[in-house]
Amino acid sequence: MRLTLRPAIERGRNYAFPAAWAAVLATGVGFYKPSPSADVPYVSLGVGSAYAQEAEPEPLQMVDVEPAAIMFVRHEVSEPDDVAYRSTREGAGSHGRFAAPGNAVRRQVQVRAISPRTADELAGFFRDVSYTLTDIRQGEAVPPVKVDRVPADLGTKDGVERKMLFITALLPVILEVNQRVLADREQLLYLRDKLVSTPQMLTAIERIWLEDLAERYDTPVEKIDELVRRVDIVPPSMAIAQGGVESGWGTSFAARNGNALYGQIQSVGRHSVSVPWKPGAGMPQPFTDVGESTEAYITNLNTHPAYAGFRSQRAAMRERGEDPDGFRLIGALLRYSERGQEYVQFVRQIMRENDLRDFDKAKLSGF
Repeated sequence: MRLTLRPAIERGRNYAFPAAWAAVLATGVGFYKPSPSADVPYVSLGVGSAYAQEAEPEPLQMVDVEPAAIMFVRHEVSEPDDVAYRSTREGAGSHGRFAAPGNAVRRQVQVRAISPRTADELAGFFRDVSYTLTDIRQGEAVPPVKVDRVPADLGTKDGVERKMLFITALLPVILEVNQRVLADREQLLYLRDKLVSTPQMLTAIERIWLEDLAERYDTPVEKIDELVRRVDIVPPSMAIAQGGVESGWGTSFAARNGNALYGQIQSVGRHSVSVPWKPGAGMPQPFTDVGESTEAYITNLNTHPAYAGFRSQRAAMRERGEDPDGFRLIGALLRYSERGQEYVQFVRQIMRENDLRDFDKAKLSGF
């Protein structure tokens, strides 16, 4: 059924903002207008391990991969070289111009940010809060903590401890980003049903919020079903495995110096954070912190044309009443790496060997 949302929005523009401000005065709802942001061409190289062996703070070098030629998903460039790329998230506590109205706001969990300088300091913090992966596998909630950066000396730990620390640190970050996506999704589904049953009852603030959401997910607001396909989570098992593969379990030069965990590339413009390398072909996109890197990765999968198949398979799982399955969904990311099927098989191997599917049902404490 084709929805006629755009005419309703256009008719509401004449009174949307007066009504919104009236609502502010009456209810105390606050909102702000962020600075304009640039569209970052997030593209994965799929060879994060290429940077895992770098020991010196030198410009990153490409390693040999098969095939030798690197295939990029996106090539178009419209920004001048002096553009500094911004985070996909413009402000804490909200997502875009407006926080999601209704129950979605109340479902947000406050997370505690930590900035460990060493791997031992990170491990000590986890001990202090009694946070272990064994407990999570047994159904315990994940503490709402947010590791800002990967400790520079994580590579000094043996393979088992290094993976354990990386997974323990990344899991709550992924869950926190997914939680905000789910809050948006819950509100979106409510508004979709409202548009079908009583479209005339859509409020001015709901119209504005819906249009903002469509803009953030890079799809026309009239295509409500496509928007629903895009506003959804990435299973933690899949995100952890890809982060581990792309960053050498947090030991790569790009991960340690630029919080680049997922193999995303910035080939043009200028960095928004200070790192010892310049943008260019095959060069990683740096981020302010691990949370920003994780949000950019999830946004990439939810918006880029190359991953439409991933979104369709995830939507099909939802329609069957299933939770998104990372082990199956990674099969739709053949274009995430130029290695194609070989990359998919390797990520699945990582998921099996580390029992990462155990974390797909994990929840943050207080959620």
